[in-house]
Amino acid sequence: MLIAKARLIWGLVAAAVTLVLVVTGALVILIGGLASTEQSNQDQAESGCIGGTNAIPTGGGVGVDGEEAEGSVSGFTTEQVQNARTIVAVGKQAGVPAYGWVIALATAMQESTLRNINYGDRDSVGLFQQRPISGWGSIADIMNPVKSAQAFYGVAAHTGNTGLLDIAGWRKMQVTAAAQAVQRSAFPLAYAQHEDEARALVAALADGVSAADLTATATDVSCTIGMAGISTSVVRPIQAGLALDNNNYGNGGSNWANMHTGNDYSSPCGTPVQAAHGGTIVIESGGGWGWSGRWLVKVQTAPGNLTTWYGHMQSLSVSPGQRVKAGQVIGQVGSEGNSTGCHLHFEVHPHGGGYLQDQVDPAAWLKKNIGKTLEATKQVAGLPGVGPRAGQPAAAPAAVSGPQVRIAQANIKVSLSRSRYRSDLARVLKHGPDFVSLNEAQSRSVSDISVRGYGSYRASADEYGARSQALSPVVMWRTDRWVAVDKGVVQLTKPVTGVKNDSRYATWVVLASSDGSGRISVISTHAMTSPAKSPQARRDEAQRGFAKLAGLAQGLQKYGPVLVAGDLNSPYPRSGGDGDPWGPKPLMTKAGMTSSFETLGAPPQGWATHDGGGTIDWLLGSRATAAATRHATFRLESDHHGLVADYKIRGQ
Repeated sequence: MLIAKARLIWGLVAAAVTLVLVVTGALVILIGGLASTEQSNQDQAESGCIGGTNAIPTGGGVGVDGEEAEGSVSGFTTEQVQNARTIVAVGKQAGVPAYGWVIALATAMQESTLRNINYGDRDSVGLFQQRPISGWGSIADIMNPVKSAQAFYGVAAHTGNTGLLDIAGWRKMQVTAAAQAVQRSAFPLAYAQHEDEARALVAALADGVSAADLTATATDVSCTIGMAGISTSVVRPIQAGLALDNNNYGNGGSNWANMHTGNDYSSPCGTPVQAAHGGTIVIESGGGWGWSGRWLVKVQTAPGNLTTWYGHMQSLSVSPGQRVKAGQVIGQVGSEGNSTGCHLHFEVHPHGGGYLQDQVDPAAWLKKNIGKTLEATKQVAGLPGVGPRAGQPAAAPAAVSGPQVRIAQANIKVSLSRSRYRSDLARVLKHGPDFVSLNEAQSRSVSDISVRGYGSYRASADEYGARSQALSPVVMWRTDRWVAVDKGVVQLTKPVTGVKNDSRYATWVVLASSDGSGRISVISTHAMTSPAKSPQARRDEAQRGFAKLAGLAQGLQKYGPVLVAGDLNSPYPRSGGDGDPWGPKPLMTKAGMTSSFETLGAPPQGWATHDGGGTIDWLLGSRATAAATRHATFRLESDHHGLVADYKIRGQ
């Protein structure tokens, strides 16, 4: 997959480089191996690799009813707490250890007092007072708290400026030194005065962190791949100065069936190719891999995790299943397969996907990650029915463009087997929703509701007990578009004497958009079963529950648009009116929430959301800020049908 002009360039230098390679080849292999081993030992020593997790608490911050909730910190305003939550959440999602959150918070305290201000010294703006003229991004980028925090940590796509993770040995630095290494302030010691307050704030906002986690030299909360003796510091697949980057990722043309899914690095045949990171060797041959030559080599950190591909090599130095270190030579540049000259075809798949699935621009990825230490992520099994058939590319998720979001509601029956449950979940995700509300998940494990590319939140089994109805409602969100900054669980109804299983709950999550469009809140709930067929006491309790749900939705509207989804066990009144006198419509209307049924009428497939014919699954949006533009139902193996809707977001 080489563009022809590279032949002439490398024909002129091939002889000279080949001579150098003959003399230095052994040294390249030896030095690369020694450097990798030394880095691996350093990675292990710095990581410590002890057990434990950091997590944003289930509640916290200022409660939606205006009361100070668990996890709040005296002396901070609602705005400051929300900005602190965003900074912590971005760090957590990016895999930054808790000590990094302390550094980030101390920095933002000094620079902006944790307020997202649109002014500062010269052109400085935002939480970290980053400057557009210094390459931190546009004013819009910097004023977006998610992007601003990503830039500080060094994980942003909109700037290549040095961030915290780019600073060698930052975990061993004092807070003020690490902050100054990123900020380059005229007052380098100023950050120290906020250390204790920043640690207290992290401790209040994040469960499971110890005092050691919040200080310099703290160990990571997850083991790096270095525990297996593999260096994780990213290097170029061909040493600097020995290859020409053709910068042809994403190109079209007759050489490629769809698009060029990698980058070509022109170099004389025989040039050593090295692993860009540590991992296990996977070798594909035959079948659909003829374009790469006799084999396609992959370096895999773990199944379903970061995997890099190396194509067209003329010889290999590794075998299947072999563990390699970053910088270890794995073969030689060749011109095998669909090639017009000596070069390396290099692909990057952050989630271990296949052809046309999750590849990213290798040049941009290398620029972002060279020298960084990568951490293993939890393996999540793929869903049945999701992904390509053999030899076929996967379909991209349905597009959601502009100020529009998509939400799906699915009550997947508690009695379904795990395989049938996962099959139904796959049907839900085929619609490419930004957000998913699940019900009847109380018997499902964390892995049952875990899907690569989505975050999820529900009540804690440790707190509420296994199979509790508190675990029934689940909120899921796309992690490429959203970061959870606050979340919680609210009990809506309590048991009624003589009737079992009446306690019902609502799970809520506040999410910040990484594209700068603002925040949105999503509520998932599962109301009590059949109040209409129950004694008056249960109907009264159901009404109190819907009043609490309406209050929750109204309280969350101060953060932006709100979407509510769930099995409400009260039929939507198809003929107008309020429906059940104890039901949700009048209370939710009073709270400023409107059902998609009220806006759009019956979906094209008809009113029913349940096999029995009832319209008991609802989607509602905050009337002032979210307008339903389309909705539809779809079949599931469950006794409920799935419900999906697009909402146009207003006022953001």
